[in-house]
Amino acid sequence: MKAISIREAQGQLGELIAQACRGETIVLTDGNNEVTLAPHVLDLEEDSPELEAELLKAANGPFSPYRESELREIADRVLRERQAKRQT
Repeated sequence: MKAISIREAQGQLGELIAQACRGETIVLTDGNNEVTLAPHVLDLEEDSPELEAELLKAANGPFSPYRESELREIADRVLRERQAKRQT
């Protein structure tokens, strides 16, 4: 984790954002106030548009070792398992 004042960060904002995108947590301070820049991590336990988009990119990617039908079967199985888990 890296802490830096807003005044110091002004000339480094692009680099600080890049560091946060690479996984580093950045804390911007302004007196007693703090704002944290942290990478967005997908929560695999929650349905989300971000997760769906990442799965679609993987499924449609040129390097996918699976056929589309296989990926759909896997996705359907995972969804059924999650629904069953939620009902228990």
